[in-house]
Amino acid sequence: MNINTDNPIIKYSDKGKPFPYVKLFNETLESYILEFKNVRLDKLTPEDAARCLARIFKKMYVNGVPVLEFFKEDLDNWANLDQYNKTQNLAELVAKDIFCCFDRNLDDGDHFKRTNRLYCIIKEGGEHDFIMYTEPKSKGLFGKRNGEYTPVAKYFSDLKNQYDADFLPKTKEG
Repeated sequence: MNINTDNPIIKYSDKGKPFPYVKLFNETLESYILEFKNVRLDKLTPEDAARCLARIFKKMYVNGVPVLEFFKEDLDNWANLDQYNKTQNLAELVAKDIFCCFDRNLDDGDHFKRTNRLYCIIKEGGEHDFIMYTEPKSKGLFGKRNGEYTPVAKYFSDLKNQYDADFLPKTKEG
C-alpha cells in the first residue's frame, strides 16, 4: 500500500505543529479497517476500534517478524491497560516508525528521520502488502516525471532492498 503524500496531514505538516501519527496510520490502513465493519475507525465504539486494530496487528509484520512479537516487551509493560489503550499505544509506536520521515519536527534541516523497520500486512493467500512510499519526483512543466525519486521514496526503496537481503533487525533492540 502506497502512502498518500497528498494527504493534508503530510502536505501541510510544519515544524512546530504536532504530527498526528495515529490519524495518518488509520487513514493509510483504511481499506483494512473497512473490512472489519465497513465503517471508518472513528465511527466505531472504542471496543470495536480496539478489536479492529488488534485484527490488523495480528496480520502485520515488521522486518519479517510479527508486530505482536516484535513489540512484546512494550505490550507486556501495558498489561494493566485495557485493550483499547493497548492498541492505541501500539498504533502510535508503529505509526512513528512508519511516518517519522514525514514529521518536519524530526527533520534536522539536512536529513529527515529514518528507521530500520519496514512494515507489511499479510493478505489472504500470503501476499505481503508493504507500507511504502514509491512516487517519483515530478520534474518540468506540468509535473512530468522523469524517473528520479524523492529522497523519501528512495529511503523506502532502500528499506525494501535491505528487507529483501534480510539485513533488517529481527528484534526491537537490533
